[in-house]
Amino acid sequence: MLREALESGAINLGENYAQELRDKALELRGCEHRPIWHFIGRLQRNKVKYVAGVADLFHAFDNLNLAPVFEKRRDTPLDVLISVNSGGEASKGGVPVDKVISFCKQVILEPGVSLKGLMTIPPAVAKPSDAAPFFQIMKELQSEGLRQGLPLHELSMGMSGDFEEAIKHGATIVRVGTAIFGPRAYPA
Repeated sequence: MLREALESGAINLGENYAQELRDKALELRGCEHRPIWHFIGRLQRNKVKYVAGVADLFHAFDNLNLAPVFEKRRDTPLDVLISVNSGGEASKGGVPVDKVISFCKQVILEPGVSLKGLMTIPPAVAKPSDAAPFFQIMKELQSEGLRQGLPLHELSMGMSGDFEEAIKHGATIVRVGTAIFGPRAYPA
C-alpha cells in the first residue's frame, strides 16, 4: 500500500513505531519517488538508531537528552516538532503547555536537532469540534513562539477523525493514515 501511495504522489509517509519505520524505509528503497519520512511516536533512547538515519521529521520530540544522540548518529540536525500535552493528560507524554516556550528556547540551542514547530494529539473527544479548544491552545502557543522569534512554522495536529477541525485552527500537517490505509492491523 505504501508503494502505491508513493506512485500516486503521496510522498509524506509517517510511522509511529521505530522498528517499523526502519523496516518500511528499507523496503521502499529504490522506489522512483523517495518518501519523506515522519516519525510520530514516542522514542526511547535505545531506539534512536532505528529513526536517526531514516526520519526527515520527528513529530514527538519532548526529551532534550535525545538531541546529543541524534547529533552522534546524523550528519545533519534532525528536524523536530515539540510534542505538546495540550490536554494535560497524565497518561500522555509531551511538554506541558506552560513549559512549551521555555522548552523550545532550550531546543534551539541543541546542535543535533532543528526546531520546526509543534505537534499534539488532543484528548479523546465525542465529536471533532470538541477538540477545538486544544487546537486553539496550539495556535496560541505557535503565535507566542513566533512573536518571540522561535521557528514554530509547523503545527502538526489533527488525525483522520478531526483533521478538518485542526485545519480550521492552523494545522499545517495532518496525520490521516487511518483514513487512507484503514485501521492498523496488529499481529495476533
